[in-house]
Amino acid sequence: MRDIRVGSFAEAIAGHDSGKWYVIFRIENEYVYLVDGRIRTLDRPKKKKVKHIRILNHFDPLLADKISNETVRNEEIKRSLKLLQKGNSCKEV
Repeated sequence: MRDIRVGSFAEAIAGHDSGKWYVIFRIENEYVYLVDGRIRTLDRPKKKKVKHIRILNHFDPLLADKISNETVRNEEIKRSLKLLQKGNSCKEV
């Protein structure tokens, strides 16, 4: 199995939401629960098979700590995804 951790960023590569970025909220066997803070909030995570996501090369240890302590808010997840996408769009040439 790939290096999948709570707090990692992932991109959906299959399904109607392909291309969207998420934060891994929970891991159960071959499934992960993904949140984006907007449509997929903490109380309604997206359940997706591991083979249908691509793990991005970014990891936020502070966000992972807040998720494990259950003190994370949807706004923090939205902000971290926005910063990650903004950083990647600036680097693409």
